[in-house]
Amino acid sequence: MTPEEIFLSAIQYETKIRDLYLSAVDIVHDERGKEIFKTLAKDEQSHIDFLENGLEVLKADGRIDPAVLNSSIPPKDLYEAQIEAMRKQIPENILGDVKRVLSSALKLEIETSRFYADARDKTQGPIREVFEKLLEIERRHEEVVQIELDHASNYGCWFNFMEIDMEY
Repeated sequence: MTPEEIFLSAIQYETKIRDLYLSAVDIVHDERGKEIFKTLAKDEQSHIDFLENGLEVLKADGRIDPAVLNSSIPPKDLYEAQIEAMRKQIPENILGDVKRVLSSALKLEIETSRFYADARDKTQGPIREVFEKLLEIERRHEEVVQIELDHASNYGCWFNFMEIDMEY
């Protein structure tokens, strides 16, 4: 697979996830939930824009700058301190079919992360750096979606930790 073909496949992955997040905005009734999905959709759109631009650059001269790729989703260690404050702001009942959307989103994020890991392993130089950075960003998305799914599922997990312990 050429770098151009990998970029085209990456655009397809990002578009699929972006479209899911945009559809979730209409499904979820909770304003906080809508904002989360809007933020994730915007982040995915920025990846699409970057990949489309990168594809043009690759076709023109083969050089691409991974430093311009960013995410609005911070690394987990930057938001861990805000977990308790965030939990207090989440409504007890998130309306709409949010669990179905979150489950689908998590599957797509994991699938996309696997694609980027494979793409990273098959490329080198700045293109490898691009896919390494995209992989890092997608893993952040996985974390955010998992956190939201845990809360919406109401089975006692928050940020992948048990909120309550029934054992003594």
